Amino acid sequence: MPNWKLHNIIETSGAVVVCEEMCTGTRYFENLVDETKTTLDEQFMALSERYMKTNCACFTPNTGRIDDILRMVKEYQVDGVIDCSLKFCCLYDTEKYSVSRALKEAGVPVLSLETDYADTDAEQLRTRIGAFVELLNG
Repeated sequence: MPNWKLHNIIETSGAVVVCEEMCTGTRYFENLVDETKTTLDEQFMALSERYMKTNCACFTPNTGRIDDILRMVKEYQVDGVIDCSLKFCCLYDTEKYSVSRALKEAGVPVLSLETDYADTDAEQLRTRIGAFVELLNG
């Protein structure tokens, strides 16, 4: 079951989620596997090449992920970015500084959050996200 807590809070706070580059979201349909390969070895290689193009924080240092975020900001006409990491995903937390710096240098407002799958922090998130949305609507 995907974690829709953050999406629900964002969209009930007056904003719209236009794309997501975390472990779910655009990764499912970007950089598709080349299906023209006919031999088993070629198919394994095509599958491997597709997954090696994934811009995940686990491939750190990964400037490609930051470039991809900046590309999506332009492509999806993003007004602001909520950079969220899960409490148990140390790699995204480690990249948070670099992502935030790159977005700020590009003039893109960014809110960095950390959460988990529980609902215990929902109201705290709602407060922070609501303030961020007000800042964007300024």
